[in-house]
Amino acid sequence: MDSIKKFLRIASLSKADAQADIGLINQYSLRELTPEEVYTFSVVLCDNDVDRDNERFTDAALEAMATLFVGKTGISDHDWMAANQVARLYRCRVQADSGRKNALGQQYKALVGDAYMLKTTDTQPMIDAIEGGILKEVSVGCAVKSRTCSVCGKDFGWHMCEDGHVLGETYGGALCCAELDDPADAYEFSFVAVPAQRGAGVTKAFEGGDVERAYQLMLTLSWSGHEDKAKALLQAVQTGLLEAEEQAARQAILEENKHFLRDRKED
Repeated sequence: MDSIKKFLRIASLSKADAQADIGLINQYSLRELTPEEVYTFSVVLCDNDVDRDNERFTDAALEAMATLFVGKTGISDHDWMAANQVARLYRCRVQADSGRKNALGQQYKALVGDAYMLKTTDTQPMIDAIEGGILKEVSVGCAVKSRTCSVCGKDFGWHMCEDGHVLGETYGGALCCAELDDPADAYEFSFVAVPAQRGAGVTKAFEGGDVERAYQLMLTLSWSGHEDKAKALLQAVQTGLLEAEEQAARQAILEENKHFLRDRKED
């Protein structure tokens, strides 16, 4: 299973309407809110176009995620502290643009979500930034079970499928990209200050069989003439190891906090 974080932008495809949608919004509140208390906006969560990593979501994946993302929170800088949970998605749908094609020549489709946040003194600067066009970028986290080659349909390991097709290369006039399908879960969407930061790109954690297949494939390859790709792969592995160490450190801190709270409760 691949954990995905995709870059997205505040959308203007269809402005969310607090007055009309307050009934949907109140499904997620403990008390009944009024339209005057909430600010609504729309976001493009992901689409079926080929992105900068030569990956794309299938149309079926978009439809499935339209259900998975409803009710998920919007946070700041991928920080799950309670104070940074500032918005919530209350409706999602797939929208097609009849006048636009994706990189594969197919009709462009996007998963659009409507979100709300409370109007408070704390959220007003963020609302002002959205309205003023300053805060435009967010990224989205989700998990997919399938990552296959658009050329042959075989599974991808890292940047090459089981039949040897390489991401970004062209075969018989067809672009090779990884098709992301069978979404398992949707996590969150996050407001990010700088689109180029790591949290706004794509991070993947290959688990179980994916790691083993990628490892075996790497052992069989000849890197002669592809030194630049070998160096890029090495850098990606080193980055992944650092992320794993950071995750383990965070988990250790959480466990310490649990023990501390339990000990205080027993005292």
